[in-house]
Amino acid sequence: MSLYWKDLEIVPGMMLAVDQYQHEAFDSAGNPVAVMWKILSFGSRTSNEAYLDYSTGKKYPLEKVIKKKKLQARLNRDILQLPACSDFMVVQEYHDGKEVYKRCYNLDMLVTVRNIRVVDEI
Repeated sequence: MSLYWKDLEIVPGMMLAVDQYQHEAFDSAGNPVAVMWKILSFGSRTSNEAYLDYSTGKKYPLEKVIKKKKLQARLNRDILQLPACSDFMVVQEYHDGKEVYKRCYNLDMLVTVRNIRVVDEI
């Protein structure tokens, strides 16, 4: 699966420098950091799926994550919260060249992006 943003085809494995209209990440001095995404995958979810274990590809409903202590313990490390949409992308996010975390983004959030530039490496 791929995605088009303006005239750019985005596919898994690409490294992108992302310039958003509203910055979400700042350094200790309060300045916006350079945000880069490595596109890991694209996916879809059903209405009862709320979390994704990226390493296995397994999706979990909210009720199961609430009931299982083992899943709750993995929330901050391995399990990603899925956005409230049907289609999403999973990215490895970097701030100023440092790997920060994996995130799931709703594909509609790309309207908040001012510019995307393909980069070769971090």
